[in-house]
Amino acid sequence: MLGPKLFLVPLLIGPAYFGTGYLSWVLANVLLCTDRRRDRLPTFVVPVIAAFIMVGWDLCFDPAASTVAHMWIWEHGGGYFGVPLANFLGWYLTVYMFLQLFALYRARRALLRIVSLPRDYWYQPCVMFVVMALDYPAAYFGAENVAVTDATGRVWQTGDIYETAAIVSLCTMLFVAGASFAVVLLREPQIDVPKPGQK
Repeated sequence: MLGPKLFLVPLLIGPAYFGTGYLSWVLANVLLCTDRRRDRLPTFVVPVIAAFIMVGWDLCFDPAASTVAHMWIWEHGGGYFGVPLANFLGWYLTVYMFLQLFALYRARRALLRIVSLPRDYWYQPCVMFVVMALDYPAAYFGAENVAVTDATGRVWQTGDIYETAAIVSLCTMLFVAGASFAVVLLREPQIDVPKPGQK
């Protein structure tokens, strides 16, 4: 269903990871106010929080994509509507690793000056994450409630899966987007901008 694959991984996975990883990265920077810092601490803190934000997205879509749509199959099933805990731990580890590598790359190419960006720039990822989050309540209101069976033979109700995804998206994705929006709205304008060559 996901199209051509490379080493059994659909090619669409890469752009999805990149896009959501970027949003998670920016939102973590907003929540931690690290876009204004030039020390090394954000290099190791931002990936930790950004990975949690991205796993929140996976919590919403994985049961419907696997157990309902059968885009992929968990052969041994799992307690979260047929999805095992190992999936989310694996997601966290994978996302954290590539975001940590990105953070180390950025730290080596540290800018000589901090660029003050307008609030409109920071609102964009907040709005995008809200749109992504509201997809799951919309699916809940538009979905039918039928029985589905996972690879282990366990029967689940699609209505329960979609309702849980809606609840999780409101309490994770929508919360992160709303909190980020509030941080941008309430932050003081940046005044002190180091001159080129100043550390």
